[in-house]
Amino acid sequence: MKTQPLRADKTCLNCGTEVQERFCSHCGQENTVQHESFGHLAGHVVADIVHYDSRFLTTIKYLVIRPAFLTKEYWAGRRVRYVNPIQLYVFISFVFFLFFTILTHTPGHADKKKTAHNEKITLEEKAVDKEDTAHQKKDDVIDLSAMDTNYGSAAEFDSLQAALPPGKRLTGIEYRWQRRIAGLKEEGKTADQAIMEMFSHNLPKIMFLLMPLFALMVKWSHRKRKLVYVDHAIFTIHIHSFLFIILFVGLVLRYFVHDDLPLNLAYWGGFFYLVLALRNAYQQSFWKSLIKGSLLFAGYMFIAAMVFMVFIFAVLSV
Repeated sequence: MKTQPLRADKTCLNCGTEVQERFCSHCGQENTVQHESFGHLAGHVVADIVHYDSRFLTTIKYLVIRPAFLTKEYWAGRRVRYVNPIQLYVFISFVFFLFFTILTHTPGHADKKKTAHNEKITLEEKAVDKEDTAHQKKDDVIDLSAMDTNYGSAAEFDSLQAALPPGKRLTGIEYRWQRRIAGLKEEGKTADQAIMEMFSHNLPKIMFLLMPLFALMVKWSHRKRKLVYVDHAIFTIHIHSFLFIILFVGLVLRYFVHDDLPLNLAYWGGFFYLVLALRNAYQQSFWKSLIKGSLLFAGYMFIAAMVFMVFIFAVLSV
């Protein structure tokens, strides 16, 4: 690419520092004439895109095929040739959560058949319930306590709860849970879909909390290493970036094959990737990495469940 001519003035237009050669040693701006030709400007844009794409593809390649390689490179100070770990995580997580929302809210052909079958059964059950109710003559109050999740809307839930004796009305967290589910079902969603929607909406926040907690777990399990918390955090970011990639592949395959096997294999792939990453990053034996990886994975799942429950209670308490 043809270079722009240098300015006669050696003072940087950006920061005012004296420029010894072509680029400012303080801010890095090129000390060229202000008015660029269109061809030169377009060339800069193309060069920047190609350079970024090259770094991104290189980063993704090493992230996928060489566990912990990027972490070790970052620890060693070789960082410019790869995408910054935080930028990498933000981009990959954005793509993952975008497609996660789409795929979990767009049923495949098999899911539609299953939903239609369930709706048919539900209609038959409601018909039977109405027929049984018509024959009930005991007292003047119908026992509605068995209709736990059969509320079609929040208004219906409120009216049915008001019809119950005070001692049989739902209270506390159960009341808020059932009313929230009834509210979501106004949009035509089942209870399972409503729970999944709450999960998918809160998943990015859950992951935001889980990452620093997982980094603490890694630091504790390798406390004899002369590494600071930030070093373990970089390792954690790369692990989660790969986890999003393999889960993304699993979700896409599950959508098309209508089976949970791809997603289950993705979880196992994430586990073994963690074991290999621990082995490579912390220079320990495979069996030691397997034990630590198993403990970290089990602890991670336990904490994830606890964090999710906290979020659910927080949502329901609003």
